[in-house]
Amino acid sequence: MKLSKRLVAVLVILLIFVGGGAYLYFPRGAGVDVSVAAALSILNTDITAQRGGAGDFGPALDGDLYKTGDVVKSSQNGRAVLTFFDGSSLTVDPGSLVKVTTLNRLEGGGIQVTIEQTLGRTWASVQKLKTADSKFEVKTPTSTAAVRGTAFVTNVQQQPDGTLKVSYEADDGQLLISAVAGGTTTVNANQTTEVGTNQPAPANATPLPPQPGLRVTSSANTGFALTGPGGATCGSQGNKTEIFGCLQNGNVITIRNPDAGRYGVLMTAAAQTNGTLTVEALRGTTVEGTRTFTRPFNLGDLVRTAFVYGTGTPLTVGTFDPAELVTSVCGAVGTGRVFSGGTLSERTAAVQAFGQTQHGADVALVATEAELNAEIARNLAAQTSYPVRDVHVTVDPAGLHATAQLVTPIGSFSASGDVSMGPVNGKLVFKVRNLSAGPVPAAILDQAQAAIDQNAGAVADAFPFTVRQVALRTGCFAVMGQTR
Repeated sequence: MKLSKRLVAVLVILLIFVGGGAYLYFPRGAGVDVSVAAALSILNTDITAQRGGAGDFGPALDGDLYKTGDVVKSSQNGRAVLTFFDGSSLTVDPGSLVKVTTLNRLEGGGIQVTIEQTLGRTWASVQKLKTADSKFEVKTPTSTAAVRGTAFVTNVQQQPDGTLKVSYEADDGQLLISAVAGGTTTVNANQTTEVGTNQPAPANATPLPPQPGLRVTSSANTGFALTGPGGATCGSQGNKTEIFGCLQNGNVITIRNPDAGRYGVLMTAAAQTNGTLTVEALRGTTVEGTRTFTRPFNLGDLVRTAFVYGTGTPLTVGTFDPAELVTSVCGAVGTGRVFSGGTLSERTAAVQAFGQTQHGADVALVATEAELNAEIARNLAAQTSYPVRDVHVTVDPAGLHATAQLVTPIGSFSASGDVSMGPVNGKLVFKVRNLSAGPVPAAILDQAQAAIDQNAGAVADAFPFTVRQVALRTGCFAVMGQTR
């Protein structure tokens, strides 16, 4: 069977049988509720996780949910983002180890988060805490940083003599640093402090020197999202803040010490308007380079463009790429040659053909929630023997979610389940969790198991490019990588 048909089959069959009773063949999720969890987005491969702080580390996938006691580890190539249920996020850089030691939802919408960081660098973007008993803390071996709504960097470094040096940098708001050896330091925006092993907290924080930065501003009635060179995103109000050092203030974002390279842009409009996007390259408060993108928008237009940021002297902003209309947010997130047109079957066939002639090229395959549901409906219409009805799939940063009615000789049952997906050793892998269904006859379970194993394995082995990243967004997903 061609890859295009197998990929469609695995998406259709896996999602159908998630709701159809395959749960007896998969380890159940630990009952993780998205409303009291942190969802993982993997920006680079080589992210592993440990559940409950015990046992072996295993591959982590996009959409996995983490709760109290879980540990996330990034290799020297790995980078990921944990997004908490209140919108706060923690970006984990390569070579880092973090543990969620406390994660609770409080009455009144409050949150209690304690992160234990033993190595590496993270960047926390913390929403304003809603209740007096809310808290967001990062604990390290030398000290603890407590906030009530801010953005800051925590860097735990091992020294040649085996001791640790922990530095904090406040991008916004205020930190209170309490050292294990005693003392506290208040760190305001654009200040830094260090606490070493067995050292007390310094009396005062130190001002940061002027930093390179990007400032991006959109006009009224338009919104935007930036995708950085590493695949992380940040944008106007309502978008995720994954890019390291990105601060969001309405229709303005600033990124401190941005990576050089290409930044994808997605713009949309809430009304018919002439939309503008201004990008400024800053050193401290001095503007060293600037570009403005202007285009007429109709209500609901999704427009993709891009620019290149250079970190030389002076800092530079390159010209914008020609604008193009796209059909989904994921069409703008995708890197390289983006396949998002035609039916899902036609698209996967086009990806396969491209991979046979273009080697070492960046590529992205995009699918929307509406396309998945349409493909499932067509599949069910052609396969009347499938014992399911009313299948519906939704997609968001916590994964793919399926609901269905399972029809069996012993009755009709409501069923649901969730799917995470991501790269493992360059292959696209699916993981099923949080499944719920009524009693299912063994024959249906056998059919589900055989279909999932056959098609998922075939897709992983025959996928025409090495998978580097999966981007899950509300209503769509993109699979990105490089052709072989």
